[in-house]
Amino acid sequence: MADSAVAVDPRPISATLVGTAAAAITVLALAVLVAWPLLALLGHGLLTPPPVAIVVTTLGVALASTLGALILAAVMAVAVRGGMPGSRHVLAIGRAGLLLPPFVVPLAILVLASRDGGILPGPGPTAIVVAQTFAFLPHAFALVMRALAGVSAEAEQAAELLGASRWTVLRRVTLALSRPGLVSAACVVLGLCLADVATPLLLGGPQPLVLAALVADATLAGTPWAVAVGGAVALAVLTLGVALAGRTWREAGAPVPLGATQRVGLSPGAAGRAILAAVAWALVVVLPALWVTVPIASLLGDGPLSFRHWARLFGPSARPLIDSVALGVATAVVGALLAFAVAWVVERRRGSMAAAAMLARAPVAVAGVVGAVGYLAAFGSPAGDLTLVALLVAAWQLPLLTRVAGEVLAGSDRAREQAALSLGADRLTTWRRVLLPALNPAAVWMVAHGFAAGITAVGTVVVAAGQGRLPLAVTHMLASASTGSVGAACAVATVLLALAGGATLLGRAVAGRETIPTLLA
Repeated sequence: MADSAVAVDPRPISATLVGTAAAAITVLALAVLVAWPLLALLGHGLLTPPPVAIVVTTLGVALASTLGALILAAVMAVAVRGGMPGSRHVLAIGRAGLLLPPFVVPLAILVLASRDGGILPGPGPTAIVVAQTFAFLPHAFALVMRALAGVSAEAEQAAELLGASRWTVLRRVTLALSRPGLVSAACVVLGLCLADVATPLLLGGPQPLVLAALVADATLAGTPWAVAVGGAVALAVLTLGVALAGRTWREAGAPVPLGATQRVGLSPGAAGRAILAAVAWALVVVLPALWVTVPIASLLGDGPLSFRHWARLFGPSARPLIDSVALGVATAVVGALLAFAVAWVVERRRGSMAAAAMLARAPVAVAGVVGAVGYLAAFGSPAGDLTLVALLVAAWQLPLLTRVAGEVLAGSDRAREQAALSLGADRLTTWRRVLLPALNPAAVWMVAHGFAAGITAVGTVVVAAGQGRLPLAVTHMLASASTGSVGAACAVATVLLALAGGATLLGRAVAGRETIPTLLA
């Protein structure tokens, strides 16, 4: 009896040791992939601070774009909240815009501005502001809708019943209750505008006007390394400050309204609702018109219909597209595996939660182009190898992927796992027969999102790919646009959109998720 009483099953001890080792390896991997590149970037210091004029222009352009996007988003949100006709369609257009990479709208504006007699501005700060306003309007709309969803309809109605005017209710109740959400929305959109690389490269002209373009041009043109480092550090300071000010470092995504919203609380009068609905519908028409401009422009050549630009994508010229697909596959696999490992450490190994969670969330507050410069500083040029670029893109997608994986692991039935172990199943069998089936839908979504992010990434790719002379479709698109071959750039963008859209729709069909891509990557 005594001997049997002190007998101990060795499996828990060995499992604990294996779990501790796995957690330590995961945290070490995060430190190498996220912390070390940023520390290496800071180690070079502000050797050559960027020109003050570029910093001022960067802030001015980003603030103007943010203000424009928020004003238009507020009009759409108030119109939907007020019960405008066709609210469901407005919400559907807003959700569709969240799936598009940020280079679609600036490329469409470049097409329209290059046409004779076009009313859109040419390259410059105004063109950047217009493009970023419409590119990030869906994100602003989703965030403003979330802020207004937190306003109590009963409080608004009670204020009206007590005799308060509509203006007083709006100022003292609606805006007061939604202020935290609106401030967070402003900071998120401002961070997106600061980190945007595609728009200033496409519409900024030959000289870099903002910090993101300065960093990209400095690394691609082979100018002194200190210029790129100085611009990257300055941009990191701006985005980090914005993320901390708005507490957006806690966010890896934002909920999107899924259905029509009933009229609640404070609502404009009949004339006000009609005006808001007209403006909202005008915006709903403009956004899809900009999106379809890109595939239409890819078919315009010497005649009314031409496939000349598409013919260049195949045959000997197909290498950039093939490499981009390979990058997408590598990013999908690495990102999903790393995200599940980090989520397991955070959810199942509480002792390692703080370090792993902080490192996985860090890319939210750091622009992808800054991370690319940090990778070059820490690991050197990729020299034609996609591995380093795939690790970079996957690491900068971790905030969203880790959040999804963590939600799945947190919602998994631990009792079934414990029951399987108590019945004699080893941990590998328990993982394979119990846990993995529950993770499959989320895993498919994460792989699909990682693939789409890998083939459409700009900020995290343009610097590393340019330094390593990697022929990727995104860099080919930017190079074609810079040389005046806008139709060829549109053809590349259309193929990338088709591939990314197909993967995204597949992932959403399997998992049924509605999320926003990583905020600053």
